[in-house]
Amino acid sequence: MSCAVLILSPLHATDAKRVAPTSSTTNSSTAKPKLMVFVVGETARADHFGLNGYTRNTTPLLAKQSNLYSFKDAVSCGTSTAYSVPCMFSYANREKYDIDTAKYNENVLDTLSKQGVNVVWRDNNSSSKGVADRVTFEDFKTADTNPNCDVECRDIGMLDGFDKLVKSGSSPKETPKDTLILLHQMGNHGPAYYQRYPKEFETYKPVCMTNELSKCDTQSVINGYDNAILYTDYFLDNVIDTLKTYEQDYDVVMVYMSDHGESLGENNIYLHGLPYKFAPDTQKHVPAVIWSPDSNHIDADSLSIMSSQPVSHDFITPTLLSFFWHHNR
Repeated sequence: MSCAVLILSPLHATDAKRVAPTSSTTNSSTAKPKLMVFVVGETARADHFGLNGYTRNTTPLLAKQSNLYSFKDAVSCGTSTAYSVPCMFSYANREKYDIDTAKYNENVLDTLSKQGVNVVWRDNNSSSKGVADRVTFEDFKTADTNPNCDVECRDIGMLDGFDKLVKSGSSPKETPKDTLILLHQMGNHGPAYYQRYPKEFETYKPVCMTNELSKCDTQSVINGYDNAILYTDYFLDNVIDTLKTYEQDYDVVMVYMSDHGESLGENNIYLHGLPYKFAPDTQKHVPAVIWSPDSNHIDADSLSIMSSQPVSHDFITPTLLSFFWHHNR
């Protein structure tokens, strides 16, 4: 069978809607439905991922996964969740994106939903920032829906009832639909990094135990932050293992990309949200990871080559369209 390629390129607007897999021989009548989990990360910075060469092995579980690609030179659209998340799924690139008009325009999730893709957004953060207003939205910030809550509800709870979620777009008698599940993490949201993970993930100590980061020494701030990365590693590893159980019936893939980075005291700067032009790279350089097994026939060599090239949030919309396109042509 010919291989398809995830189109990792910053095409947008009408060009993005024309993106299609490179293979023209795929038989849509026999092809398996597609299942993607897209994890919207929170406040993670690329240089604190072990996969990217960080001195600490903060991604030990992901490092053991095969068919995993870490894009080491990835940058965000903005430096805050409110700006970056809508931009990630917009048809405008970073230079042309306008946060004031974005909510009035169709985004890529709207397009996919209109074309018959089952689109579900699960949120353990502050909301979808308008991105999921016209698709299925599920709030996982409460114990009423999230079974994994202690001092706060955990990202891992968003995997609860996954099988029902996958099949939610089809009746038992129907052919399973192409499905896109988006999981919006709490991730490394600051300043209370020490609350972003269960205690068993507190590997690096001592940890800054206050929201007033400037009152802590830099290393204790970093320790709390890195422990939260360890929990994201655990979460993403679970997402991948969950998807593996669907390989026989679906073409599966996981995409993870953080919304923005974070300052951890460098030059006495903390958190994020500085104007893009003046923000340090730590607030814009984000981790991006794709898990793509051989069974989905996406060209592994192309992914490997592209993982060493610059990418950005501008690449997300055409990538989503290219993955789901062959059922919607």
